[in-house]
Amino acid sequence: MEFRGIDAGQAFIKLEDDTLFNKNVLRLNSSLKTNSFLDLFYKIRDEITIYLDLEDLSLIKVINKINEGKYKKKHIATFDDKLKKIISKKKTISADIAYSPLSIIYSLRNKILNLGDIYNYNIYSNGKIKTVNMKVIKTELIKTPFGEFDAIIVSPVLNNKSLIKNNGDMKIWFTNDHNRYPIKIELKINYGNLVLLLNTIN
Repeated sequence: MEFRGIDAGQAFIKLEDDTLFNKNVLRLNSSLKTNSFLDLFYKIRDEITIYLDLEDLSLIKVINKINEGKYKKKHIATFDDKLKKIISKKKTISADIAYSPLSIIYSLRNKILNLGDIYNYNIYSNGKIKTVNMKVIKTELIKTPFGEFDAIIVSPVLNNKSLIKNNGDMKIWFTNDHNRYPIKIELKINYGNLVLLLNTIN
């Protein structure tokens, strides 16, 4: 993870097989941790666990543990497939299907991703559902720890506005081949850029 061109800490996103409610699911684990230097300015310790449907990677359950600066929050929500509702401690929201912002990364790997293509998702995050359009915007040659790759860039758009708060932007770079490896994620926010780079392929 980089912030304004310097090493900012470590982050990972990982998918594993698991079981939940007596059914086979995928478990997505995500962690974001700033290093000791960035901790002096803005300490981040985020842990996210998301359970996903095996077929379409839609949301089944999410557990967010967010610690960013002085802000701390824990949020747990479960999708009830029979009632078609997402249920959390504070509210219940109707939804036929919903996705986590992180699971979209993996869902897009199964798409064709031609230039100009737009893919629609209902995103559940922190008690709210938003409809997001993921648009394939361009291709680009990018350098990685594994060499150079022809990459295709996808960026989310919400009602023709940026998805990220604080007038920001987000882009995901996928290798432009059958693997569709997500090799770079960039968040542009008011006080700088946050860049996540893939460093291992298993």
